[in-house]
Amino acid sequence: MTSKELLVLIVRDGGLRSALTARLSMQGESLVTLEADPEDPYIRRVAPAPRILVVDKATLGGRLQAVAASRHWRGVIALADDTEEGDAGDPISIVRHGQALTGVAETLARWRLARA
Repeated sequence: MTSKELLVLIVRDGGLRSALTARLSMQGESLVTLEADPEDPYIRRVAPAPRILVVDKATLGGRLQAVAASRHWRGVIALADDTEEGDAGDPISIVRHGQALTGVAETLARWRLARA
């Protein structure tokens, strides 16, 4: 399925970022990788809406809820330590780093099915 949203990947681990880019691209996703703060207005200028953020939860500090509530993102998939996982409430999903390759795609499919 070709996506209508742009995925914005802000993932520090280069290997994981590359693997996510490859996997999601092969699945027809449109994406961009950035090294930026998710609240930087620059992102809104270069990454057209609708967009979904895939980000290391640690990068956000305690701002996960605030970033998701900003309405700049259709959804936020936060990659977290292996001790965390689950839905943190619409439009947020927490995926373990170790499960990121499958978890991100599963989250996208679940969100899209719910909107259909």
